[in-house]
Amino acid sequence: MVADEMTYEQKGNAIVARGGVVITKGDTVLRADEVRIDQTTQEADASGKVRLTDPQGTIVADTMHLSLEDETGVLTQAQIQSHPMRYSLSGSRIEKGPGHTYRVENGTFTTCACTEGPPSWSISGRDLGVTVGGHGTLKGGTFKVLDVPIMYLPRAIFPAQLERQSGFLLPRFGVSNKRGFQTLLPFYWAISKSQDATLALDAETGARIGGIGEYRYAWSREISGLLNVSYFNESIRGIAPGKPFEATIPRDRWSVTADHVQPFLASSKFYADVFMVGDDLFLREINTYAFEHDHDVAVRTLPFTTTHLAAVQLWDRAALKLEGTYYQDLTGFQSRTLQRAPEVDVAAQKLLGGRILGELGATAVHFQRTRNVDGLRLDVAPTATLPLPLGRFAFGAVRLGLRETAYHLTDTHLLETGEELPRNRSRELIQLGAEVGTSLSRIYPTSWFGLEKVKHSLEPIAEYQYIPAVAQDDLAFFDGIDRINTRNLLSYGVVNRFLGKFPFPAEASGAERSSQAEHAHIRELARLTVMQSVDLSREIDPLQPHRPPHHFSDIDFDGRINPSSALSVRFRASYDAVNTNISAAHVGFFVADPRTLPSTATHRFDMRTSASISYRFLTQNQLQEIDDTIVVRLTDWLAFRYSSRYDVVANRFLDNYFGIRLVSTCDCWSLDFAVTNRTNPQEVEVRAQLNLTGLGSNVEAPRSP
Repeated sequence: MVADEMTYEQKGNAIVARGGVVITKGDTVLRADEVRIDQTTQEADASGKVRLTDPQGTIVADTMHLSLEDETGVLTQAQIQSHPMRYSLSGSRIEKGPGHTYRVENGTFTTCACTEGPPSWSISGRDLGVTVGGHGTLKGGTFKVLDVPIMYLPRAIFPAQLERQSGFLLPRFGVSNKRGFQTLLPFYWAISKSQDATLALDAETGARIGGIGEYRYAWSREISGLLNVSYFNESIRGIAPGKPFEATIPRDRWSVTADHVQPFLASSKFYADVFMVGDDLFLREINTYAFEHDHDVAVRTLPFTTTHLAAVQLWDRAALKLEGTYYQDLTGFQSRTLQRAPEVDVAAQKLLGGRILGELGATAVHFQRTRNVDGLRLDVAPTATLPLPLGRFAFGAVRLGLRETAYHLTDTHLLETGEELPRNRSRELIQLGAEVGTSLSRIYPTSWFGLEKVKHSLEPIAEYQYIPAVAQDDLAFFDGIDRINTRNLLSYGVVNRFLGKFPFPAEASGAERSSQAEHAHIRELARLTVMQSVDLSREIDPLQPHRPPHHFSDIDFDGRINPSSALSVRFRASYDAVNTNISAAHVGFFVADPRTLPSTATHRFDMRTSASISYRFLTQNQLQEIDDTIVVRLTDWLAFRYSSRYDVVANRFLDNYFGIRLVSTCDCWSLDFAVTNRTNPQEVEVRAQLNLTGLGSNVEAPRSP
């Protein structure tokens, strides 16, 4: 204990300290103008600028009566701030119970760490009970924004922690010209440390009412997964006058997604990846409620869903996989969709004679569908590769592969032509290949753009592949393995690479320099690949009509430029040199503000100013599309986002997304507001989502799917 003046009261066995009192006990420090400590009861009374600090937080009060044994007591005109939990609690009288339990008269609770001015939001009431790490109770209270009451709360229960806890999450709201007003009310259930769930009621006044549930679990280090289910009833669609129920829309709609992984037999692993919906239009019609526009577009434009169930066994140079795959066609006839159940894949390698690499790939698949050709297929493809002794300036190899493919069809009737295929059939192939290449490089010292050195590598390569002609027109056609065309193909090209070496920061010490790997300061600045093939035996039909066939493929260009992590350019193009036109192209550009955002901002990870745009093109106007995203960080707490997809051929927008994100300067709330105008189906939608830190903001409500 340190003080300007200390006296001992023998009658009460107490020590009284006055003036700049500082009492230290472990990591706990008590400061006050005056402190009286009863050594018999180990109770302390402090007054005048009382301040109690420890690693967990700070208490400031006018007076404090505190038990030094269990740190319980009574405070007047007090404020409590928790550092790890980021909450603030204040009141005219606070009774502190064991641990972090408080009963507050005329109290206020908030998770806003505002240093100046009123908190962005707070909960106040005449009787406030808070158990940090648990929940809070309120009687006769209000919910305030900037100390202005906006909602009366006669009684309320609210979470008082950043850790997981059961309770209602903040609702989400939206309005759409197709679905009317939408409310998503989620409830979070913290089942145990290893599992939790989120349940949500979804009500849409113009379309449907339903529920969504997601269960997440990690029962052990080896067993984990999630299950997401949803159900919607569409009866509301036909209630409005003049709005009959669409015949193509089922009244009951559902979706199931799941991921699961666990140990299986011996040292193998089993995994499940499930994605199924109740009808073909589910993903386009049901609102995924995702503020991430890219995710929303990717889900709505899926042509099919895929479900996998598999077991995998790995060895040193071998692998075995047993898998069943179910495809749900969202654009065609499900009865004609091929299912792969089961499928057995084997892959193995072995070094033969010290130089030859032997490889074996084998696949056995049972193809199933309701209508059209299906059956069993066994494909075995052993390969031997011999490296060529070309010295240190070149590399190369020759390769010999054999392929045996056998079929046993359970349905031989081909719907497209009406013909019958042979029930049992096989095909034998031989594949010869060779490759040779080299790498030439030079290092240039430079002082431009913070670079120390630039390395330019030139990597020419040539490959040859030969496959003789084999009759296979009467084989079943399940996938690309069933039609392997004759090849007498020579491919050639060159890869240009530019690597930049950046010096260590000048302020880094010698120990820091030696402890960091040198490659951490080497980055690929640019790459350009140019490739072309020529089929020496077969002529290739061009994509453009009325053009003669020729032996040369398009020239493929693939490039990227990465001068920094904040600037990137990607492009791919196929150029038909014979007919002198571009067959396909994809160009993308990304730029971002390189400045670092404040480290205290938990909501601002996606508020960096950035812009990206990409253009895709296929010859004959089969596709011309422009995709773009622009994020503008207007202030530290406000950002604007715009995304769109534009069909150049049809001269129309496929999607337009306008979004605003506001975050608190005290980092205790965020607000997302978005407007979306999209086609297929044509819909205009407005959405809003508010998150309050500490009040159900830590767990995302489930999305469908």
